[in-house]
This record gives sequence, C-alpha cells and structure tokens, in this order.
Amino acid sequence: MDSVFLIPGTVFCAPTCSVVSTVLGSCVAVCLWDTRLRVGGINHYMMAHRTEELPSPRFGDVAIDQLLDGMARLGCRVASLRAKIFGGAEVLPFGASGDTVGNQNVQIALELLGRHRIPILTRRTGGRTGVLIRLFTETGEVLVRPLVVAHLAGTHRMVKASVPFCA
Repeated sequence: MDSVFLIPGTVFCAPTCSVVSTVLGSCVAVCLWDTRLRVGGINHYMMAHRTEELPSPRFGDVAIDQLLDGMARLGCRVASLRAKIFGGAEVLPFGASGDTVGNQNVQIALELLGRHRIPILTRRTGGRTGVLIRLFTETGEVLVRPLVVAHLAGTHRMVKASVPFCA
C-alpha cells in the first residue's frame, strides 16, 4: 500500500491502494470514494474561490472540479461517489464571525457537492483547532486525529493530541 502526504493546494486520485495523510486547519479536504470501483481521491485547498486567472487547486472551486475530473479518469461515475469533508477550523484571524476562511472553505464544498448531488457521509468541520486525517483509498475510511495548540513562552506550535484516531 502506497503512503502519500498531501500538501496544501494538491489533489490525489490513483487506482492503487493508498493511505493519504494531510493536516488541516482552516483548509478543507474533500474525500471522494466510489462505491462501485472501490477507489478514492482527496484534495486539500486553502481558499474557497479562485482569485487569480490561472486555475489552481489552492482554491476550492478549482480543487473540487479537479478531484471530480480525476475520479472520472479512473472510471468513476458521479452516481457512485460518496463524500467526506474535513477541516475548516477557525484558526486564522480573518473574516467576520461566521464568515471565516474556514467557513467559506466548507461552504464551497457543500455547494459544489450538492450541485453534483454527491451524498456527504461525514462532515467534521469547524472548531478552533486543526486535524490530521488519513484516507484509505481502497475502503473510503478516514481516520481523524485532532491537533492542539500549545502556548510555550509566547509561541504557538501544533502538537499531536494524545487521543486515538476515530472514524
């Protein structure tokens, strides 16, 4: 089984069994899994809407379309896809209450998946801290571990919480 770490602004779809890990704060990852072919894919985007001329998966409106295209290239049909959404925490001091970067990132995922009529099986979004997720592309299972912020001598750093993964 391949192991992949997904960096922000990227999309991963492959016909091979893989474990894809990524760390999310205000960023969002949409995980898609095809119930018929038993393959999965994931993206990791930082902002909801494209703000430059060139399309980039750093933006949700582009990253979700690229994820759908990647799944289609694997032979997936939209009717067989199921989604899980993670991230969108309020970790950046931007945006008015309720309209944070994280919230905007979640909203574009909900809007686009709804437009394609892709059922959302799991949604673990929001909050004030980030998460580490692992997608198992063969089963569609996603394991989640919360991250906590440690305040040490005026600095902030992310550390793994001592809690087990949960589905």
